[in-house]
Amino acid sequence: MDGEKKVDIMETDKISPEPSLTWRDGAIPLLALGLAALFWTDFAPDRTDWPHWGIFALVCAHFVTVLAVLGKRARYGVGSVFCVAGSLALGLSCAIYQSGVFLVMNCFAILFTAALATFALSGHLSPGMARVVPDVIALSFTAFFTRLGKPFRTLSRVSRGNRRQVGTALLAVLLAVPVLAAVLWLLSSADAVFAGLFDGLALSDLPEDAVMRVVRVLVLAPFLASALYFIREDPPAAAPAKPDKPRSAALFLPVTALLDIVYIIFCYVQIKYLFGGAEEASMSGGWAEYARSGFFQLVVITFIDLGLVLLGTDEKRFAGPGGKILRTAFALLLALTAVILFSAFWRMRLYIRAYGMSVLRLLTLWAMAVIAVSLLAAAWKLARPSFGSFRVMGGFALALWCALNLMGPVRMIADYNVDQYLAGALEDVDTWYLNALGPDAHGALARLEEADDA
Repeated sequence: MDGEKKVDIMETDKISPEPSLTWRDGAIPLLALGLAALFWTDFAPDRTDWPHWGIFALVCAHFVTVLAVLGKRARYGVGSVFCVAGSLALGLSCAIYQSGVFLVMNCFAILFTAALATFALSGHLSPGMARVVPDVIALSFTAFFTRLGKPFRTLSRVSRGNRRQVGTALLAVLLAVPVLAAVLWLLSSADAVFAGLFDGLALSDLPEDAVMRVVRVLVLAPFLASALYFIREDPPAAAPAKPDKPRSAALFLPVTALLDIVYIIFCYVQIKYLFGGAEEASMSGGWAEYARSGFFQLVVITFIDLGLVLLGTDEKRFAGPGGKILRTAFALLLALTAVILFSAFWRMRLYIRAYGMSVLRLLTLWAMAVIAVSLLAAAWKLARPSFGSFRVMGGFALALWCALNLMGPVRMIADYNVDQYLAGALEDVDTWYLNALGPDAHGALARLEEADDA
């Protein structure tokens, strides 16, 4: 019996041995140090300017590192490639255009899309999931904080052959970094034009406080290494799906029916007074003021309606008691919401014609376009509940946001206001506001000054 037990134990050890490490595992701490150094180069607390090209360089370096760590494990699906392309496009827009407002928003957008792309490439997440936002946040915290001690354990477990490769690579980088830094500083000191090429990357100046910069890099690097080790691991096996229980329509039917009744009355008012221009609208401050108000509230309402339909759309619920009535109520709600969205767009159009374009109004138009496509996706999901509507909605929102940024939103705003003013459609141009948007508006302001001088 003892002999049989020993054999069983040995067989068990052979079946599940400790996984051997590769040179990629040993190189992760070094890659994390490089990413941490590039991050603090771009976003150092003592920087007074925005790292325009530095943001793009950091995004590129991030994905190069991720792909190098994953190797053949990388999963090149449509969603992961799309998110990578979106992150690179937003980083490129940060480099090309110099709007502070859009730079801040794009940094947050890049942070999310890059994390989503990373987890999609590693197989830990699917971009088309309905819970993609909370899942990305949860996975990010898990990745950054749960593998902090692994770099130290990994270096002692690298096989002898790969250990020599890792040591050689580490020595090569340690030699290359100071030599490259010294050469770049010398060339930047010798030629001002060459130095200007590296303003966005902050490579042309010697560090004023090298010790603090090294400390910042060493503090950030373990968290980045933890995240890289996390994506190297295979995702956990999915839990077996539980059988779906019958779902009742009673939770969504009353509120949907009440909203339909209210929206029918609201849409009647819009058709008669807003689109028809009835004189009774003067009771609310005149037809023009009546038409140019309330668009932000209407956009919020469309978000509420869209969320209600997406949460309530389920084949099991439609097949139960009251399911057909609920599906009809949802369809009516989507149709009425489309009228409300058009009402918001009509009001915004009149408002822009009267007061010009601004960042907030441009973002509202972007949101309306996203909502319009989302309503179509929700309608299709209503007909086919298995349809992945979130994939369409999120993909269109990211694609339209990238397109908007690559077209130069600040330049578009400034050109529109100046052109409308010169054509006599606008009574005044807020030059202080346009100038505060950034250098991208200076071309339109220059045209305005030339027209005033003439």
